Amino acid sequence: MKPFSLVPVFKDYLWGGTKLKTRFNKQTDISPLAESWELAAHPDGDCRIANGSFAGTPLSEFLRKFPESLGSGRASGGGLPVLIKLIDAREPLSVQVHPDDVYAMRTEGGAGKTEMWYVLDREPGAFLYCGFERDVSREELTRRIADGTVTEVLHKAPVEPGDVFFMEAGTVHAIGAGIVIAEIQQNSNTTYRVFDYGRRGLDGKERPLHVAKALDVARRAPACSVPPGGRPPVVLPGSTLRRLARCAYFSVELLELSEHCEYRTDETSFLSLLCLEGSARLVEGEWGFDIAKGDSVFVPARKGSVFLEGRGTFLLTTVPDGEL
Repeated sequence: MKPFSLVPVFKDYLWGGTKLKTRFNKQTDISPLAESWELAAHPDGDCRIANGSFAGTPLSEFLRKFPESLGSGRASGGGLPVLIKLIDAREPLSVQVHPDDVYAMRTEGGAGKTEMWYVLDREPGAFLYCGFERDVSREELTRRIADGTVTEVLHKAPVEPGDVFFMEAGTVHAIGAGIVIAEIQQNSNTTYRVFDYGRRGLDGKERPLHVAKALDVARRAPACSVPPGGRPPVVLPGSTLRRLARCAYFSVELLELSEHCEYRTDETSFLSLLCLEGSARLVEGEWGFDIAKGDSVFVPARKGSVFLEGRGTFLLTTVPDGEL
């Protein structure tokens, strides 16, 4: 089964901007453009196949028809386990927290949400929040949510392009203003909003908070945002490959393509390629297609190789099988 490109899903959340259009060539009338879901088969957003024999087909439909394309051990109907986005935060996102699998299954009927951020761009002085500066009691957190002072006890981390942050489920966090990131996460859209700066939605009302559930799941302590499983770069013929993170839910590598590369695939997992810079051509013999900045490619699980020719930077995402 051959690889194919995907048509993204766009989201117009009020904190979004224009950088996904101007820097990643996203073609949409949606404004502001907050998120571009690059790999998604979720009820809240379902990519469509852009080229090849299944052009126009929703990704979720393709995966139901060909579950083996997800990889061995995932062909029993579990669905796509990850969701990959580009995010442009012109304004800060709400302070929020996501549940783990156990709590999410019990209360929401679905997966929890552990995520990883790769910083693509930032305005001078931009920062994000991740966890707390110190241990905080449930009573203090409840009070600070009520009086709007919760950010005073959150850990404030400055960001630079190329930084990687890991947000395990239960970590209270927020992406700050002026940051563009690529996000790799569990396939969940469950968010418990803790604090939202008093902002109002299109209906003129303040956006709702989810205090009770947030208090249930929040880890009220300093968080380790260092990604697990990272490895130094490995120089390969025509490219450099660096593992950014590897956890139970996803494994993410950064490919710096200087000429050409061969990336081996197998039956255990699909491969997602997201082009962050430059361009390349994916080739298999006489067949192939071009990949430009902002393009997302799905490679079905199979034993073989992906061949890329060109110059660019790519995020490569797979799902671990077995021990980490």
